[in-house]
Amino acid sequence: MGYSAQYLTDDEWMSLHDAYLANGCGPVFWQVYQELQITALKRTGDSCVKVANEMARIAEKMGATRNALFV
Repeated sequence: MGYSAQYLTDDEWMSLHDAYLANGCGPVFWQVYQELQITALKRTGDSCVKVANEMARIAEKMGATRNALFV
């Protein structure tokens, strides 16, 4: 497993990172982000809030957003 291992696999993290490098924080990046968030939610069985907060942390650390908003 990759970055924030219980939420994203290495391949998923790389996909998100590649989307960020190629598109910045534009719509394509956020589309990939949302798809991976749904995948992580299904895989982990965690609450929507927990997954959303972890994905927000990932986006913030990646630089896609300056200050993530947490639920």
